[in-house]
Amino acid sequence: MLNRTAGRGRAAKYLPAVERSVASLRRRGLDVELEQPSSTADTRERARHAAHAGRDLVAGGGDGTVSAVAGIAAETRRRLALLPLGSGNDFARTLGYDTDEPLRALEYLTDEAGRDRTVDLGRVNGQLYTCVTCSGFDAEANRWANERSRLSGTALYVAAVLRTIVVYRPRRFRVTVDGRVRELRAWMVSVGNGPAYAGGMRIVPDANMNDGLLDVCIIGPISKARFVANFPKVFKGTHGRVAEVAFDRGAHVEVEALETGPNGVPLEVWADGERVGPLPATMQAVAGALVVRTPPP
Repeated sequence: MLNRTAGRGRAAKYLPAVERSVASLRRRGLDVELEQPSSTADTRERARHAAHAGRDLVAGGGDGTVSAVAGIAAETRRRLALLPLGSGNDFARTLGYDTDEPLRALEYLTDEAGRDRTVDLGRVNGQLYTCVTCSGFDAEANRWANERSRLSGTALYVAAVLRTIVVYRPRRFRVTVDGRVRELRAWMVSVGNGPAYAGGMRIVPDANMNDGLLDVCIIGPISKARFVANFPKVFKGTHGRVAEVAFDRGAHVEVEALETGPNGVPLEVWADGERVGPLPATMQAVAGALVVRTPPP
């Protein structure tokens, strides 16, 4: 399943090379088909059809495409492989893929080059996801970034953060982790199955995709100046040293908004860069949900 629009056109540029690689794999005896869905709904439909026909799945695109196909693979108990052609590729990075040479990933389809690994997924309001859900500041930054066409990758997300810091302020949330309830003002609440999102931001750096748990990061009402000054720490995962940043961990997480967002718009939850819907949101860890093809260690 190749999303031609992924990576702000990056996937489209690789399409001829992907077609040549697929032809080469066929000559070597692998039963491989290349499909190019037109939307997320079409991606899920084609993936489900292929899975029910007994085929394993390959997700070509960014984290949104990967999340959509991974959900189908997990539900149908088919294997998933990745072709990291998106802007962020955080799930692929976490699994050891070289996102600078994405076509090497097709070699891992062969038994001698790749290996199978079983990993957890998260579930938010019934929808499976691979990396991180976000609510508050980072959800608004995601919304703005998805409307841009000129930037991509880390540069896009940094621009989204700098823009959002101007128009946003902390909101009141109720966060429940395995029955532990807290009400607080926060810039954002992120819930991760994996450690990173948004092109390498290690928002929950200790998250482990094999522990059956979700990691939670809450950034409290820090001043805008301190927010901007400490923002670069998220790329190394050292933002936990900031007093207003708190972490938690559990198998069941609930996030509720106790007030609206800018202009009275309901606060939303996003997962892997895609909109899920308005809060409240319930996140659950789904242990051992997915078998994914990865590079050798």
